[in-house]
Amino acid sequence: GVESGSPVGYIAQHSLFEQLPSLRADFEVPASLCALGRLQHVNAWVGSARTITPLHFDSYDNLFAQVVGYKYIRLYGSDQTAYLYAQTGGGSGLNAQGNISSVDVQQPDLDRFPLFGRAYFTEVVLGPGEMLFIPAKCWHYVCSLTSSVSISFWF
Repeated sequence: GVESGSPVGYIAQHSLFEQLPSLRADFEVPASLCALGRLQHVNAWVGSARTITPLHFDSYDNLFAQVVGYKYIRLYGSDQTAYLYAQTGGGSGLNAQGNISSVDVQQPDLDRFPLFGRAYFTEVVLGPGEMLFIPAKCWHYVCSLTSSVSISFWF
């Protein structure tokens, strides 16, 4: 279960390794697993239990490495987009790409978003030393079950 009662804090999608290059000595880019193209970004994800990354998709292929702690990840293929109620705010803000769902995965309002109940998904709990490939355009929701450190390699 998820730790409860303590404050929630999250450093999400942070370019920590660009700011502190010496930290790159603590890990290697998984080159043998990354025949996907040129590495674009390496991001750190550091947080307490109960941190949430809402349902969204990215424009990059992602090799997601769990370093410390456990994360629950739910994946929806791009073929499920019609059921996921992508926000279409336009402009230049977070909603500009139409890559964030309006649905709260933990407590979906099926009266407001009835098609969400039809969406097929796969779920996994990722632990220390495990990696998950998340293809570009694959919708994913992430919840930290414990305090957690993760690294994402975007191609």
